[in-house]
Amino acid sequence: MARRKTFKPVDEPKKAKPAETKPSAGGNGNGGSPAAPEPAATPASSVMPDDLEGLRRALLEAESRRAELDSLNERLRGEVQRLRVEVAELRAQVDLVASADPVSGAVNRRAFLDAFRREWQRSRRYGRSLSVIMADIDQFKAINDGYGTEVGDRILRLVAQSFRKTARASDVIGRYGGDSFAIVLPEADLQAARRVAERLRKGLENAVFEHKNRPILVTSSFGVACSEEGDPEPEALLLRADDCLYQAKRGGRNLVVDEES
Repeated sequence: MARRKTFKPVDEPKKAKPAETKPSAGGNGNGGSPAAPEPAATPASSVMPDDLEGLRRALLEAESRRAELDSLNERLRGEVQRLRVEVAELRAQVDLVASADPVSGAVNRRAFLDAFRREWQRSRRYGRSLSVIMADIDQFKAINDGYGTEVGDRILRLVAQSFRKTARASDVIGRYGGDSFAIVLPEADLQAARRVAERLRKGLENAVFEHKNRPILVTSSFGVACSEEGDPEPEALLLRADDCLYQAKRGGRNLVVDEES
């Protein structure tokens, strides 16, 4: 005979007990007076007297530091300006040394030609006169042979110094080669350039050159030319001045010959 199955009854879930309500302050749990609100927090921006004094000290320190930095900045600006002037002066000295002929002290041939071409372009642009003087020291080979190259180099320096002393401030004097010098005269017509050449000739003729207490007579011949509208290139002006110089040397030396002579 089959056995009858038995089933255990399922336990019902236990119900959670309701949370007990504590009586509020001033009342009981059965509806007393409501709780008093908590005091509000102090705002962060509120500053106590001690904090204000600290901020004032910090402000004074910051202002003092700023004043120091302003003063330092001003000194630095002055130093930078001084250095700029010093750099410009040194650069000018470097350019001068690089462009100078080491024997005579006049500008070398390359620097002279650069200056001459700049003045040529400027004269063409603004329609101004431009003249050139070519000069050779008379009998310079005899001086070199008779007194030696050391004395000859000294003569070259003295001639360049005499020319610089007599020429105009705007004139550029260069050693063109050997015993030859060239002078470019901005904004000078033929008559003005000839007057300068005559002053150069007389200044050199009256200069005193001595070697071992013996005077050395030094003179020079000059050729003068002025630019013309038909000149195809600047070198044409140099060639015309050189032609005039050749005529001065053939004419007896210690002379000035221009294109209208």
